[in-house]
Amino acid sequence: MTDDNFKKLTAQLQPLVDIERALGGNNALTRIAEDMERHEKVLSAAYGPMEELRRSGAFIALAEQGGAIAELQKQLALSTERFKLPEFKLATELMEAYRADNASELVKHFKDHQDYLRRATEAIRSPWLDMQAQMRSIGAFADIQSMGFALQNIPAFDDRLTELLRIDLGDWQDRIDFPKEIFDDPLARSAFYKGRGFDPALTAFPTDAFTESLDIAGLRGAPPPIIDVYDYEEVTKEDEQEVAFARTNAAHDRLQRFETQLRQFIDGQMTKEFGDEWVKHRIPGPMRQRWIEKREKARAQGEADHPLIAYADFSDYLPIITQKNNWNEVFKAVFRRPTFVQESFQRLYPIRICTMHARMITQDDELYLYVEIKRVLSVIGIE
Repeated sequence: MTDDNFKKLTAQLQPLVDIERALGGNNALTRIAEDMERHEKVLSAAYGPMEELRRSGAFIALAEQGGAIAELQKQLALSTERFKLPEFKLATELMEAYRADNASELVKHFKDHQDYLRRATEAIRSPWLDMQAQMRSIGAFADIQSMGFALQNIPAFDDRLTELLRIDLGDWQDRIDFPKEIFDDPLARSAFYKGRGFDPALTAFPTDAFTESLDIAGLRGAPPPIIDVYDYEEVTKEDEQEVAFARTNAAHDRLQRFETQLRQFIDGQMTKEFGDEWVKHRIPGPMRQRWIEKREKARAQGEADHPLIAYADFSDYLPIITQKNNWNEVFKAVFRRPTFVQESFQRLYPIRICTMHARMITQDDELYLYVEIKRVLSVIGIE
């Protein structure tokens, strides 16, 4: 079944499914529709990881064995056939139509600076326009470019920018208890993101087009420099199979580099205000004790010493920054509002956990990764 026919059949079934559910039924019709919905989610989540497998050569061996992998490869190929690289004239006309009638709040905010969209449309070289959902593709591409333009021209934790990003990336400002299944199941994770308000159209591109759109927007860029003194463990590539985990490894490396920069920032700011012994007086006792125990364990294994904050967990940074006395005296001037910091770190948390355990990273994860790391590094003075 082609992707086009699949969508048509899904649409035809939906009214019957709605009636059946209203009547409290749960027969085969519902299960068929649910399978189709899962099929589309699988295709969306698989774009990036499956491309890595294909490039590694591992995909060939897996596909030759038949079964689900071969079928997924076939469906992905059919899915990507509908993406085209449009002539610049058509792309420009579609972008103008989108701006006139359907522009998002993010795009509208920069209505007086629309040249960046024209330049981006002219620059992309990979097939990116979904010929079956042209305005959806245009809107998603425009929003990605607008995110990049915003982060280059507006303070990253500006009130208005934070509100605008929330429209596309979802509302993460309240404290979240993360469901355990999202760390193992990329479909559950994507559903969780969507439930927060994430717009799945933003990542509904073939891998090359998605990556190129991030690069044109300036969201990806080179990873931040390493600060070895704050602990950095290099990702090793011991065999050919590691190529299949290139996306996860790259995300893990970027997050580690980000953490060394963040640790230096926190250490530097706190030392400037409270002296070298700030950890004794400005960190909760149980957290400090965990750091000490981790340092002792590292010493026992022959590792070099690092500043105590180098033994912090990713989940420790937020409580340090937002602790009332630290916030008022040090970090308020940088991050503006505690909810902004919480939102940013919560968007990164699932990706940090997944990279630690070598789980599959999706294009949804990557968009959060690049946007939020860029935002935080920007406000702490790392460009």
